[in-house]
Amino acid sequence: MRVLFQPFAAATHVAAQVPLAWALRAAGHEVRVATQPDVAEDIARAGLTAVPVGDPLHVAAKMNPDDTDLVDELRDDAWLRVLDPGELRPERLTPEHLHGVFAAWTPLVHRNTVPDRMIDDLVAYARDWRPDLIVWDTMSYAGPVAARASGAAHARLMFGLDLVGLLRERYRDVLDRLPAELRDDPLEEWLGHVLERHGLEGPGRGFDEELVVGQWTVDPVPTSLALPLHVPRVPVRYVPYNGTAVVPGWLDETPGRRRICLTLGVSFREVVGEDQASVGELLAAVADLDVEVVATLNAEQLAALGPLPPNVRAVDFVPLNELLPSCSAIIHHGGAGTFLTALAHGVPQVVVPARMWCNTPRAERARAAGVALTCPPEELTAGRLRAMVTRVLDDGSFARNAARVRAEMLGTPTPGEIVPTLERLVAAHRSPGRHGAS
Repeated sequence: MRVLFQPFAAATHVAAQVPLAWALRAAGHEVRVATQPDVAEDIARAGLTAVPVGDPLHVAAKMNPDDTDLVDELRDDAWLRVLDPGELRPERLTPEHLHGVFAAWTPLVHRNTVPDRMIDDLVAYARDWRPDLIVWDTMSYAGPVAARASGAAHARLMFGLDLVGLLRERYRDVLDRLPAELRDDPLEEWLGHVLERHGLEGPGRGFDEELVVGQWTVDPVPTSLALPLHVPRVPVRYVPYNGTAVVPGWLDETPGRRRICLTLGVSFREVVGEDQASVGELLAAVADLDVEVVATLNAEQLAALGPLPPNVRAVDFVPLNELLPSCSAIIHHGGAGTFLTALAHGVPQVVVPARMWCNTPRAERARAAGVALTCPPEELTAGRLRAMVTRVLDDGSFARNAARVRAEMLGTPTPGEIVPTLERLVAAHRSPGRHGAS
C-alpha cells in the first residue's frame, strides 16, 4: 500500500515519524513524507522521500522572528497562561476555558501553521498519488483533510500526550448539552470551510470528529502515562531517532562517577528562538555535586556563559539514544522526544518545563509516575535544582519506577510489529470502492 506521512514542519516532529515510516517501508510499502519545504532536508537525511507542499513555514530557529506575527505572539505568552491547552485540572476545564482554547488556538496557531496554500497543495498531491493511508501529526490538520479528499484511511501519530483528544472530548460534552443554534465550534467552522473549498460537504464528506482525532491514533506514550480517552488507540513502542550523528569516542569510556545529562532540547527554540531556563543557573546548581555533567549546548548558549565548572562537559550535539544508557539522571525542558527517550532507557528525570502547551502536562505525568521531579522555570533556583537532582540520584524509588516504565515500553509492540494491525485498519477504513496501490 501507499502511505503518506504528514508531519508538522519542525525537525523534532519529523524525527518522531521516522521509525514508523521505516517500519512500513521495510515491510514493503511505498512511503513518502509531505510537509512544508522547511524540513525537506531532514526528511531526506532520514532516507525517506520528501514531498514539499506549500510555502516555507519559517518555524526553524534560523529564521528572523520579525518576519512573522506568529513568533511575536508566541513570545508574548500571557494568552497561553490564561488559555492553556495543557491545563488538565478538572476544576479549570470550564466551558469558558474550553471554548477559549479553541477560539484562540484555531486562528493563532492552526491557521498560521497549516495555511490554505499548504492544504491545497497537499490535497492536490493526495488526489494525484492516491495514498491508502495518511499518517498525520496531531498539530497538522492538513493530513485528515487530504485523506478525506483522496479517500485514504488516516491516523494520527502522537508526538506526546493526547491533549487534543482530551480537550475535544470535554468540549464536545459541553457542546452536546447546548441547543444546536448555540453550538459555536471554531475548529469545526474553520475545517468545515476548508472542506467546502475542496468540494467536500454532506454526511461522510464534511466535518466530523475524525478530522480532529483521526480514525485511530498510533500512540508511543506508555499506556500507564497516557491520558484516559475514548479514541481508538494503537500503542507502539517508542523507538528513539535523533537524526544523523557520529558517536564521540569519549562516550565509549566508562564514566568515573555518576553521569547526568543536561539538555534544553531544540523544539522550543525551533519555534520561539530562545531558552526559558537560565543555562548558567542550571550549571551552577550542579557545579559542586560529585557527578559528571554532559551538557548539550550550542555555540550561542556557550557564548553567553563564563568558564564552565570543571565537572561539566559541553557538547554541541550527542544523540540522546547513545548518551542516556550511561546516565544516572537527566535534567531537561520537557520536550516529547527527550521525555520519551529518557523513559525508554529507564533514566530518572528532573524537568524544568519550557512554557509550551504540552511540556508541563508531560512533566506532571512523569512526576505522578514517580520517575521525575519538576519545577517551573520561573520558580527555579540553583538550590532547588540541586536538591531535586540529589534526590533523584539518591532515592532509589526513582530508578525503580523508571525501570518499571522501561519494562512496560519494552513489552509494547514495535513499529514493525504493528504494521499488520495498520494494514487491517486501512482495509476497514479506506473509502469503499476506492482502488489504492497494493
